[in-house]
Amino acid sequence: MQDFDPLADLNPEAYAPFRDPRDYILSWTDQIWIDKGLGRLGEHYADDIKVHTAYGETYDFDHVLTNSVQKMSAFPNGGGGSGEDVVWEQRGPMGFISSHRVLKTGTNLGYWNYGPPTGRNWVSRTIAHCLVQDGKVVEEWLVRDEYAVLQSLGIDPEQVAADMLRASPVTGELLTITEDTPAFSGTYPDPAREGISGKRPDRFNEECQAIAAMYDEVWNRKRFDRASAYCDPKVVCHTVRMHRAQGIDGYQQQIIDLLAAFPDGRIELRDVVVCQSNELGMRIAAIWTMHATYSGVPLYGPPTRTPVKIMGASHFEMKDGKILREWRLFDEIAVMAQIIGARQTLA
Repeated sequence: MQDFDPLADLNPEAYAPFRDPRDYILSWTDQIWIDKGLGRLGEHYADDIKVHTAYGETYDFDHVLTNSVQKMSAFPNGGGGSGEDVVWEQRGPMGFISSHRVLKTGTNLGYWNYGPPTGRNWVSRTIAHCLVQDGKVVEEWLVRDEYAVLQSLGIDPEQVAADMLRASPVTGELLTITEDTPAFSGTYPDPAREGISGKRPDRFNEECQAIAAMYDEVWNRKRFDRASAYCDPKVVCHTVRMHRAQGIDGYQQQIIDLLAAFPDGRIELRDVVVCQSNELGMRIAAIWTMHATYSGVPLYGPPTRTPVKIMGASHFEMKDGKILREWRLFDEIAVMAQIIGARQTLA
């Protein structure tokens, strides 16, 4: 294991007045959501912040504030959730990338995008992949397990997905995902060295390349038998709808089941973040996209044989160079919206 101080080359002003980038992210989350200091968002986010989601793109601070107020009203006892981990890494002398995994729970006590309060409890996960420069978040890639939220609240996921074709919950505009959508556009031939968040420090290259090789071999080349080359025998994977799989067989089956619906699906790794600490060991965060055709089993209704784009995020906990735990998220509602839209076009 490489011995280094992750703060050695990072200017303390990049995360001031907090102890380190981890404390920066967790403390700001508490100040905004637990203390309900939404008006302080301007101290945390740049005015022209770019937020990339599976539903569209926003490019200003007002969208962040507006969406946060609505969620705080809908879930007054837990809209912000509890931070499970912060996987961070330096990006230049005054910046860092933070991949913040949040376990969200709460009770739907107010109105929000999906209608009147249900009074039901919910639980889901979110990964917020944030680029921080000069003390403020300037760009964010946000991946939610929205299906788990709707499932908990008793709201029909298919109806919500169909409604999104008329108005994205992020932008309020017609939902369209194309090759030019920033979350999916461009290519990153070697994200282990430079991805969407910029150039990585020249360390932990072997570990990054192992994650890239896993996606290429196990997912893209469908060598499911090779999962054991990358995973600990006791691997556990937490994924969408709060599903959990344990052991090599379970890990393989999760991948097989998703690719059964998207047989030609190919994962493109777009960013890698490595965080090593004495207390928590090595964790790796990844942003990835899948380009596929919905032409396999009817996981989301009858196949349309049309293109689908999936934006995903994963956190890996490593042990002796292998994956011990993975948290894998993507937004199934955005996937369903693309499929329903294609079905309507083909009708």
